[in-house]
Amino acid sequence: MKIDLHVHTSEVSMCGRVSARDAVKMYKEAGYDAIVITNHFNSDGIYCFAKQGRDDYLDVYMEGFELARRAGEEMGLTVLLGYELRFDENWNDYLVYGMPYEVARDYKKIFAMGAHKFSALAKEHGFLFYQAHPFRNSMTVTRPDCLFGIEVYNGNPRHDSRNDIAKAWADKFSLHKIGGSDFHQVEDIAIGGIETDRRVKTIDDLIQVLKADDYTLIEK
Repeated sequence: MKIDLHVHTSEVSMCGRVSARDAVKMYKEAGYDAIVITNHFNSDGIYCFAKQGRDDYLDVYMEGFELARRAGEEMGLTVLLGYELRFDENWNDYLVYGMPYEVARDYKKIFAMGAHKFSALAKEHGFLFYQAHPFRNSMTVTRPDCLFGIEVYNGNPRHDSRNDIAKAWADKFSLHKIGGSDFHQVEDIAIGGIETDRRVKTIDDLIQVLKADDYTLIEK
């Protein structure tokens, strides 16, 4: 199975240029079997949607995901829920897989807690916490003991994510390695992700694949 772990859509991510339905269609046509919707999840989103009269940010976030999930059901592509989380403490981005709804519900508290406290929360609830593109400009590398892993291949063509440095860092500190397209625009389609022989139909399936490192990176 080909799976992209880092996909944004225009309904939730302000920098996204492709709708959920169109993104699903493009990934299906590109030969992928699954994608994870990792829209931006941060205080800026609260502010932007509040200006539109949408005061429950998680509802907005979940509605955006549901558009993709339903399109996936129709077109035969598995669509799973993730987050690209940013705390209020700096400009770092983190990819989160398997965070329970009841935890995400307290999103204002999450944004304020920072990476170190959130790491303990992830370990308590058993979901996975990776730093995205940790060596991109404006990023601060997070302490390795706070992370399950890092994104060592980010395919976004508009940023220098210094993937070679990320791979060396992951090796040095024995961090789990993932990759993704960081899809925002049409030209970002299907340029990253993972490939596995395991069947992945649910987020729990994906968590087991990621924990076991039972995959290879897709790097284009």
